[in-house]
Amino acid sequence: MDENKKKIELEVAEILNRMPSDLALVVILREKGGTRCLPVLVGPLEAQAIAVTLYNHSMPRPGIYDLFIKTLASFDGTLTEVDIYRINSGIFYSHLFIEKDGNLTFIDSRTSDALALAVRSKVPIFIEEELLDGNSIKLESNGAYSLPIATASTKVLKEAMAQAVASENYEFAARLRDEINSRGQDGESDKNLL
Repeated sequence: MDENKKKIELEVAEILNRMPSDLALVVILREKGGTRCLPVLVGPLEAQAIAVTLYNHSMPRPGIYDLFIKTLASFDGTLTEVDIYRINSGIFYSHLFIEKDGNLTFIDSRTSDALALAVRSKVPIFIEEELLDGNSIKLESNGAYSLPIATASTKVLKEAMAQAVASENYEFAARLRDEINSRGQDGESDKNLL
């Protein structure tokens, strides 16, 4: 993340199951002290790991995120923050910042894993303001979120397009087709989304 750009802190607001796929849920990240929201697609296992901590549930045995945190601690490392540093064709890219012996380093992470670790470790989640501005959504007056198709993976868009065609909603299907076509070859890398 560019140190000269303004960083905005996000917090997990809720987990939604409103996408046309059983393979992905939407985690809504809300600007801390603000109104902008960022929808992030995550897999069901990552969503469960986030929900367990978010809603104060306990698991009978440690999960993979607990294992990561405990392993990191056993080497005197500490997760200090998570940064979402890029969004490209619905794919989010994140860094885990780790401090050890007074030195700060970062490693690349899937955003779904980074969010699960951030919630579990109670560390802040950041994004550059410009990136948030270009990808944020608004909360509708009826309490629903308006999820833009640009945040969905190509796979999810293709599933939605098939459903739109099947229900004869051709106008929406055309919008989905146009978004898929605009992604070109980059859209094929969505297999790394979750």
